[in-house]
Amino acid sequence: MNVKENYNQGQIIRFLAASFLGFLAGHLTNYSVILYAQDVWNADALAGLGFGLCFGVPLILGWFAGAWCDSYSPQKLAQGAHVSFLVSLGLLHLSSRMEGKFAVFLFLLGAGFAGVGWSILAPARMSLLGRLAGERQVKLAVVFNILVMLGFGAAPPILAFCRKINSWEMVHLTGISLFFIAMVLLLGIQTKGLGKNSSAWDRILRGVSYAKNHTLLKQTLLFSIVIYCSMGPVQVMMPRFAKGVLGLGELERGFFLGALAVALLVGGGVSLKLAKQVGYGKMILLAGLFCGLGFLGIGFSSIVWVSVLFLLFSGFGAGSSISLIVAILQSEVATEYRGRLVSLYTITSQVVPAASGLLSGLLLVKLPITTAVIGAGATLTLIVIFSTIRLETLRNYKV
Repeated sequence: MNVKENYNQGQIIRFLAASFLGFLAGHLTNYSVILYAQDVWNADALAGLGFGLCFGVPLILGWFAGAWCDSYSPQKLAQGAHVSFLVSLGLLHLSSRMEGKFAVFLFLLGAGFAGVGWSILAPARMSLLGRLAGERQVKLAVVFNILVMLGFGAAPPILAFCRKINSWEMVHLTGISLFFIAMVLLLGIQTKGLGKNSSAWDRILRGVSYAKNHTLLKQTLLFSIVIYCSMGPVQVMMPRFAKGVLGLGELERGFFLGALAVALLVGGGVSLKLAKQVGYGKMILLAGLFCGLGFLGIGFSSIVWVSVLFLLFSGFGAGSSISLIVAILQSEVATEYRGRLVSLYTITSQVVPAASGLLSGLLLVKLPITTAVIGAGATLTLIVIFSTIRLETLRNYKV
């Protein structure tokens, strides 16, 4: 291995470490929004609205972020996203020290800044990965996605532990510290933009046209919408289910939700090996079915260990499916369209959970928690079955 290869390897390691810390802190921010509204204000609808802001802003800003990632340095864009998250955590901390309507205003404003951060951070990191990975797109895409899912799953127990130490102040300070470390790790990773020859809106339209005319990419993006429908209910319903149905305390609830991290990791870790045996497309769809059935099973369980088993089953399916989806998107897209294509994916991964999270919060106001979980699981399972029948190109895809 020559000096240049060593240098590139070092950049990739620092990039992956920064990605993990950034996504861990980002999901810590999300859970701070949800659990603060539920536990302190006892407001499920406000938790859903806050979560909707965290992942709803990308519905507008995410389109432009993809065009920016193709034109400008994704490293610099990622650093800007980190700054937005720091502002978000600062506002959330201020809201926790105040009362009344102004506290709610600061809380929602902080959730909005988190949404700005997510709009830019996710496509910037995926674009940066594409620049650094070279011919190792598939393997590094899976590794990258495993770290993303680890950040998603590890956030709840870390939040619970921080609250045990020093309540919400420790949660917010931990998130801020993680973002600062991630920013330092990205320093020195130089990536230039590819330039621009038209307006951002024109580049967005050309990116959408590219995805629309590429059948495999189009169907892969469509099924990613299905899988991410499960993320909103998981983040909004599961904390309430763990507390109200299973009777878990603060720390136990954190570890219950953290079990999802184990399942996501295992699912992502074995996804490539299983896909080689079953077929990439078939494995994505089969894993999606696992995700739906597992969530459905949780609604019928009232025993902790049974609920954990179903949660692991659902998480395994989600981890496998999402990892393979990311691998396809990174390996099949043309370089000049990568930023815009991955922005479509990241908009899906953020807006769909936000919408389903908001709906979950509203359902919890009207329905018992078990009924809401069963309804969400049954709906997801039926949509996966319908998708398996209709998405023929994805179903038959093999490497």
